Amino acid sequence: MALTKDGISPRSRLIAGMAKVLEQHALSELYADDVVKEAGVSKRTFYQHFANKEDCFLALYRENSARVLGVLKEASGTPGLSALERIQLGAKAYLSFMQGQSALMKRLYIDILYLGTEGMKAKREVLQQFADVLLASYEAERTLAPSLPPLDPELVLAIVAGINEMILFKIEDGHADRLSDLENVSQRLILGQLLLSQTG
Repeated sequence: MALTKDGISPRSRLIAGMAKVLEQHALSELYADDVVKEAGVSKRTFYQHFANKEDCFLALYRENSARVLGVLKEASGTPGLSALERIQLGAKAYLSFMQGQSALMKRLYIDILYLGTEGMKAKREVLQQFADVLLASYEAERTLAPSLPPLDPELVLAIVAGINEMILFKIEDGHADRLSDLENVSQRLILGQLLLSQTG
């Protein structure tokens, strides 16, 4: 893959350009030309990598979600911590990272809802990935304490989906810069599932 003078691939430049444009405009209001201009590449290059602006948006959605997921993995995977401590660190890092890019998160969370089947597919993939991280973190502790009961993957996914909806509500209410307010309730939701599994 050819790189531009700054060593960044054209595709990466386009995704970054989409992120920048989305901070100012909803997906429905922008054009491929806006992304091309921001990225500093040709329109031909855009269509070599993406079928349309929605395709570029989905690439950004998945890439940004992977970055947030990496933050969650790093925080919740800290060795030597209890499940509760992992949850606390993970929730704090996860929400703080998203709050730090609140303008972009607002558009990603809202605009994905208007992309039909492809948007829902991408959203579901991301929710499952986040649920898998939480499960993996808990399983890491179970290897040290085998008496701990397993978690129900479907319930964990339901909790992740619930937290996702709370974030969406916060964003829709105009408080994308206050996502850290959800830290406590997110921890309690996840911890409640842990306690339920241990007493069930």
